Amino acid sequence: MQKEELKKRALSIVNIPADFHPIIEEYAEEEAMFSWINEERNEGITINLDLGGQLTRLSIEIDNSDHNSVPLNVEKRKERAEQFLLKFYPDTLNELTFYDRKQLDHAYRFYYERMVMDLPLSGAGSFIDVDPMGNIVTFSYKKAGEIPKIPATLISKEKLIEHIDNRLYFQETISNLYTNLHNVKEDELRFVYEPEPSFMKYKAEVLTPTLSIIHEEDVPETYAPLPTPSNPAVRKDVSMKALIGITEEMEMIREVDMGEETGKVWRDRNWKMEEQDLSINGFFKRHSEDTVKAFISKKTGKVRSFSWFNERKGDLSLSREECLQKATEFLEMILQDYYKYLQLNVRENEDGEVDDASKKEAFSFRIHNGNGIPVQLETVIVVVNRETGQIDHYNGPSFDMEQLNQILTEPAISKKEARAIFFNHLDFELAWNKDYDAEAESYILVYQACDRFTRTPIRYIDAMTGSVITAKDK
Repeated sequence: MQKEELKKRALSIVNIPADFHPIIEEYAEEEAMFSWINEERNEGITINLDLGGQLTRLSIEIDNSDHNSVPLNVEKRKERAEQFLLKFYPDTLNELTFYDRKQLDHAYRFYYERMVMDLPLSGAGSFIDVDPMGNIVTFSYKKAGEIPKIPATLISKEKLIEHIDNRLYFQETISNLYTNLHNVKEDELRFVYEPEPSFMKYKAEVLTPTLSIIHEEDVPETYAPLPTPSNPAVRKDVSMKALIGITEEMEMIREVDMGEETGKVWRDRNWKMEEQDLSINGFFKRHSEDTVKAFISKKTGKVRSFSWFNERKGDLSLSREECLQKATEFLEMILQDYYKYLQLNVRENEDGEVDDASKKEAFSFRIHNGNGIPVQLETVIVVVNRETGQIDHYNGPSFDMEQLNQILTEPAISKKEARAIFFNHLDFELAWNKDYDAEAESYILVYQACDRFTRTPIRYIDAMTGSVITAKDK
């Protein structure tokens, strides 16, 4: 289809409210994308079409709630989902099968999958979200690649268990658990054992244990403790704007509710975009060019992260050592007693020299509990502008550092006991994964490790209670 035909097709799928305006009209090699928004109400509609005009994705974020209406039951919503699917793909239920449903915060999601060996092909099929009033609010359709052949022989689970038994060890760590990711009752930090290797997917038709994806060996990282601050003159009562570097010439152009955080965006009040276009590149320019973006914790009111997309210039030429001093002075202002809980990631072959072409120096810090036990997947990053000495980027912990003092880290469960608990829960199940080593899109049958009770991956063993912490979903 030509561009105008694709646009006309998109407009025929959903009624675009009169108070919405277009923000994206993009024509790529394989698909076209159209998006409209109402900024005041933070509502939007996005439609993706393939170049033949077929709907591949739809997202509608509009408040259609009607508290006086009775919500449709699950079966009625499933009927609406199938009616919508068949409207755009009339013969698709000859290939796709209803597989599962999931209750979301605002809707029910219904999955229709291409099945082989009674297992869905990864990344293929369709899902449809239906809200309480029966409105379709999300739709996605992806045609399956080459349909795989069913293997004649599969490796035994006993061989896989023996393989893991010879390699398994446990790493003591503190993990930030989330109810939307883990089978836990509340978001919290916990002292846990993490099984290593954590990636346990094996090729099912290869009769010797073979990982489906071979990961390169991790290069050991070196961490150095941080000295106690020696500059008593560093202020600790600096305002949020001063910490970020917001000036009087700037104005806040957006404020977005991000759940536990508030997103704020500033830009020079005299900024004008040089050219107006509806491409995705133009969209990102309007939203990000020459801006400063920050995320503020609602609970503490503190800055959790910020980034400058507005280049600042100066006459300085700071060394890496001088930039590190700037970084630690900043940390002293933003994180109380930071030196007790952070360790500097020392770069390999660090010689103190600075690449003159680089205008920034980046420092990453591992978070630990004060006694060397790391907080998993938590890194503090500070980027210093060599020309100005200012902080151009900061990414802080996703939790309140004071919580670390409340976590007991003398394990009540030994590693031997954790190992026994792990194997008591370990099982494997078959799944079709995409074969990323193949040139054309295809699939590979794998055995993936899972908990025998929840059928989801085992993430941790609680070091204090021995409870098994699994993933929320597969």
